[in-house]
Amino acid sequence: MGKEEKHVFKYGLTTTAGLIAFFLLMKILGLAEITELRTFNAVIMFAGVFLSIKRFRDRPFKLEFNYLTGIAAGFFTGLVTAASFALFVGIYIYFDPIFLAAIVADNPQKEFLNPLTAGMVLFIEAMASGFLFSYISMQYLKNDITIPLSKASKA
Repeated sequence: MGKEEKHVFKYGLTTTAGLIAFFLLMKILGLAEITELRTFNAVIMFAGVFLSIKRFRDRPFKLEFNYLTGIAAGFFTGLVTAASFALFVGIYIYFDPIFLAAIVADNPQKEFLNPLTAGMVLFIEAMASGFLFSYISMQYLKNDITIPLSKASKA
């Protein structure tokens, strides 16, 4: 495994640790069933993807940093985060059916939710947000090279 892959896994698993810590804190405080608080997961995911791309840009790797490699670093960080957090939540829901029942009560797709489908839905949501956050981050972190479209006229 190269330095680039280790970088992505490090930031993906660190972001997952942040998501798990937030989830467990909400569970301890009795707020885990309030699905609107999941919005804060987006803040954690954005921070993880942004920092992954920024560190990728600022450190020497074999790959030259450009727009595509930045997007890829963010996307794969999101992929690692999405897969590991979805796995955690799927396992957690399997062992805590009361929590699953609370989530199902607020969901219009009640008959289709089980630990596996809940994990899959979470994975898809996290992947989509990871890609979106990669794109947003790269708008800020890209190398800004301005190329004039035409020469100024002398008139």
